[in-house]
Amino acid sequence: MGYCRVPRKPAVRSPIVPLLAASVALSAAACAARQASAPTPDAGEARPASLLPDVSGLAWLGGDRFLAVHDAKYPDEPGLPRVSLLRLPTGLGGVRWTPLRVAFPARSATDLESVARVPDAGGRVRVLVAESGEEVREKGSTRRIFLLEIEGDDAEVVDQVDWPIPTRNVEGIAVGESGGKRVFVFAERADGEPATEIRFAELSLDPLALGPFRSAGAFASPGPVGPDARPISALEVDAAGVVYAASAEDPDVDDGPFRSAVYRIGRIVTTTGRPVVELDRRPALLATLDGLKVEALAARQRADGTVELWVGVDDEYFGGTIRPLPER
Repeated sequence: MGYCRVPRKPAVRSPIVPLLAASVALSAAACAARQASAPTPDAGEARPASLLPDVSGLAWLGGDRFLAVHDAKYPDEPGLPRVSLLRLPTGLGGVRWTPLRVAFPARSATDLESVARVPDAGGRVRVLVAESGEEVREKGSTRRIFLLEIEGDDAEVVDQVDWPIPTRNVEGIAVGESGGKRVFVFAERADGEPATEIRFAELSLDPLALGPFRSAGAFASPGPVGPDARPISALEVDAAGVVYAASAEDPDVDDGPFRSAVYRIGRIVTTTGRPVVELDRRPALLATLDGLKVEALAARQRADGTVELWVGVDDEYFGGTIRPLPER
C-alpha cells in the first residue's frame, strides 16, 4: 500500500500553530481515506515505475500546463504518442500526463525532438514542433515544422513548412521576440563535435514562414565533451530574450549512463531595427545533471515576473520526467 506525507509541525511556536495543527489533522484524515479507497496491487505484481515516455521537447503553456513532444518513429512506432499534455503534480500522484491525438498531414510525425511556444500569438496558444530531420537508412526522413494551436486539451495542426535549409539532426529549437518581431532559433545536436552553430531567422505566422537564416556563431559546450557528447540537446528563450541551452552525453546504449548540463548562453536583442542572437563570451553553468539526459527546456514565468527553468529528460529505458531547476 502507498503512503502519504503530511506537513511537518513547526519547530518554533507561532500564532499559526493551531491552524497548522488543524491542517495536519485534516491532511491525515484525507490521506487515510485515499489509502482506504486506493486499489492494492497483488503481492509480487510488477508495475512500471513511470508511464511517461521520453520527453524530447517541452513548452510551457501557462499555469501548471506544459506541452511535451516524444521522438516516436514512423513507421516503426505507429501506436506511440507524439504529443502530450502535462500538468504539474498537486500531491504524491506525480506529473499528470495526457497523450493527445494530433492529425498530422500526409503521415504521422516522426522523431519530434523539439517544441517552442510562439510568443504574441494574438491571444491564442500556439507552438512550433519540429521533426529532427535525421535520415534513417532505408527509410529516409521527413523535415517538417508544424504550427499547432492548443485549445483546452486539444491540439490541431494549423500550418506547416519544410525546413528551408539543409539540416542533419536538430534537437533544439526556440522562439523569442525582440523589437516586435519573432525570432526562430535552432542548432544541430552535432554528435561528438566540439561545437555547433546557433542559427536564427525571423518568424512570421498566417502563413507560417521563416526568413533568411543568419549565424550567431559557434557554441562550444564546456561539457559534456567527447565522442558521446551532444553540444546542443535542447534550446529555450525566455520572455526577456535570454537564450538557454542543454548539452548531453549519450553513450548510444539505452540503459545509459547519461550526463547533462544546462547553460545560459546569450540573448536576443535588436540592432539597427533587426533582431539578432548575441552569444555570451562564456556560457554560464546553471545546472549539472549526472545520470540524466536532458533533451528539453522550458521557461515558466512566475507571477512576480521571474523565470523558473524546467528540464525534460529522455532516459531511454528509464522513461521521461520533468523537473524545475534551482535558481542560480
